[in-house]
Amino acid sequence: MTVQVLAYAEIPPRLISQLVALGWSDGDPPFDPPVIRKSLALGFPYAEYVGVFAVEHDQVLSQVFVERHTLTTRNGHEKIAGITGVVTRPDAQGRGLSSRLFEEVHRRERKRGLRRALLWTRRSWGAHRLYEKLGYRDLYTPPTALRRLRGRTVPRRPAGYTVTVARRRDARLLETLLRDSTRERIGLVPRAPGSFRFRFAFGWRNPKDHRILRRHGRPVGYFHATSSSVHVGVNEAALRSADDLPVLLDCMERQAAGRWLTIGSTTLVQDATALLRERGYTFQSGSHGTLMVRSLRGAPSAGFDELVETVADPRFSCQRGEVF
Repeated sequence: MTVQVLAYAEIPPRLISQLVALGWSDGDPPFDPPVIRKSLALGFPYAEYVGVFAVEHDQVLSQVFVERHTLTTRNGHEKIAGITGVVTRPDAQGRGLSSRLFEEVHRRERKRGLRRALLWTRRSWGAHRLYEKLGYRDLYTPPTALRRLRGRTVPRRPAGYTVTVARRRDARLLETLLRDSTRERIGLVPRAPGSFRFRFAFGWRNPKDHRILRRHGRPVGYFHATSSSVHVGVNEAALRSADDLPVLLDCMERQAAGRWLTIGSTTLVQDATALLRERGYTFQSGSHGTLMVRSLRGAPSAGFDELVETVADPRFSCQRGEVF
């Protein structure tokens, strides 16, 4: 029997548990039909076929999921294919199954009229070499900044500002703040509607990890941070006005008092470079995480220079929530 390439809806019910097990083997939570249906109902931007799978002898051996996102460049908006959930069963590696699934995804997305496919990976992973062979090129790697905060150096919050812990019902407010902060920016924006709602619904993010900054009662921004006993890690931040940036950083530093504050996976590092340098932060120009791109029309590298200009533009915005 030859290997079959099936879309999600074509997977026989008897093989669903294998599909779940394949994702789980790579650390992904179980994705079964009820979860997929709920995701789509909440607005998660899967492609209409969700993904493609390699099946042989009633065994699910490999998978590639596909999302659709908006990419904004200097030349306007376009839909792109976001490749994610690439997994091959360990005992089936080396057979070219992932490559075959990528070819099918590229064919489907090209037929749909899309010009580019993007994916996130890590340069240290073996999969990075596979993606290069398939024509993908590194486009962007997020910078990082960090500083050890001493409690006595943390500034007091200026009068008129308050910070509150977000709740589940604040999903729409957070989405509004993000939309307002990126209205004039370029990158993988605007984000898909309902992004906070479905992240909260599936537990991919905890509402209480978000802090909402208000000035005289009006919401002006937020940041997302996870904490441990030794550090607070910020990977997303948005502000309606850059005037509030010093106060937003103050709030992060207050939360991290006595610990390390690490800021990464967010272009806040680029937006606030001068201010962070004044405050004594250490910078790392990049990380192992990388965004890769491939053209679906003409040569794989077609249009690459345009995207290099996009990520180099001061208006470029990228947050952890744009990592798919």
